[in-house]
Amino acid sequence: MAPTGHNRQPWRFVVVENQDVKRKLLEITLPLDQEMLKRLKTTDPQLYASIRQSAQYTPKDPIYFSAPVILFVIGTGGGTESIDCSLVCQNIMLAAHSLGIGSCMVGAGRRGLTDDPEIVKALELTEEETIYPPIVLGYRQSSPKPPPKKKPKIKWI
Repeated sequence: MAPTGHNRQPWRFVVVENQDVKRKLLEITLPLDQEMLKRLKTTDPQLYASIRQSAQYTPKDPIYFSAPVILFVIGTGGGTESIDCSLVCQNIMLAAHSLGIGSCMVGAGRRGLTDDPEIVKALELTEEETIYPPIVLGYRQSSPKPPPKKKPKIKWI
């Protein structure tokens, strides 16, 4: 039900529940994420600390959080695709929340996937398509407090 420019609906979805595929996804993304974290430790210590704190709860899988479902939103065409796919991701997460299902959009969860032929085949990716950060879905073990939000910058004209 997400809005989309000219009703193009430039997306498709791949739902991953298979443990072998999830293991393969982690094998690809985890080393790349660890490289990024090493760089962040010196370039942005505050962000590094925040990421490390959130990852401490799932040491085996700090990327996909051992979620039962990894949902890929795959953009299928130009135009307003990036906005449209972002909106559909948010709608999915809001719908999940309304059903008591936890969700998290994981930017690191798409790193390196297009370089692996096995994953490209499993996701049936074409060269024209874009993988958006996957959404992990599952029932929460706890409900942490949301992080503080910055005061928005608003200019009235």
